[in-house]
Parts: sequence; C-alpha cells; structure tokens
Amino acid sequence: MVVTSSDVTDVFTKEKRSYVMSRIRSRGTKIEHAMEKILSSAELKFEAHPKLLGSPDFVIPRKKIAIFCDGDFWHGYNYNGKKKPPAKFWRQKIEGTMKRDKSISRRLRNDGWSVLRFWEHDIEERPDFCLKKIKRFTR
Repeated sequence: MVVTSSDVTDVFTKEKRSYVMSRIRSRGTKIEHAMEKILSSAELKFEAHPKLLGSPDFVIPRKKIAIFCDGDFWHGYNYNGKKKPPAKFWRQKIEGTMKRDKSISRRLRNDGWSVLRFWEHDIEERPDFCLKKIKRFTR
C-alpha cells in the first residue's frame, strides 16, 4: 500500500492514481445519454455541451434552460445525511464540487437562466419525473 499524504491512504502510486482519475469521463456518460433520450422524447430543441458558464450538459436555448446531470457520488447526493468519506482528500473534493455547483447555479440564474439539476439515480430510475420537471419549465 502506498501512502500519498498523512490523511490519504491509496493503493496506487501518485502516477497510477492520476491515470485512473483521468479515465473518468465528464462527457458522454451513461446518465447524459439517458438524459438525451428524455429530452429527445419530449421533442425539444436542445444543445449538448454548450460553451456556457459552468458547462451544463444540455441547454434549451429558446427557453434559457441549463440542465446538469449530477453524479450521486461526485456531486454529493445526500452528503450531509450519510457517512462522510474517511479521507480528507475526498471530503474536500466533494464539498468543493457542491460549493461550485451552488455558485454556478446562482450565477446562471442571475444571468436569466433557469437551472435544472438532476441526480444520477433520478435520471436512471425516474426518467418520467425528470421529463415532468423539464416540461414544467418549457411551457
């Protein structure tokens, strides 16, 4: 076992961990494909990965709606209600992501965008819920 800092124990070397983390996709994920199907089924005109503050996964430009597909682990689903990761590194990473998500959402709203964030488990298990929420904002 390799120890990379006093608080983080890792089974990989620093170089291997960097390689493993670089393989985690930020685009073209399973939940993005599922959301694309949801949006397509609603026959909405949308764009994927527009150049916009915060890099939303999708936008509906005509209605100024930004849609984010948030992974449960990386974006801290129920973070305060469950046991925190033991390593300080992961706590800081997740908490930083949560803080950034709030800031980006606030800034987009201030610029006149409606911001919709969907959790990974909702996209996978409750696509009808996601579709209803999207339709409420597109009327």
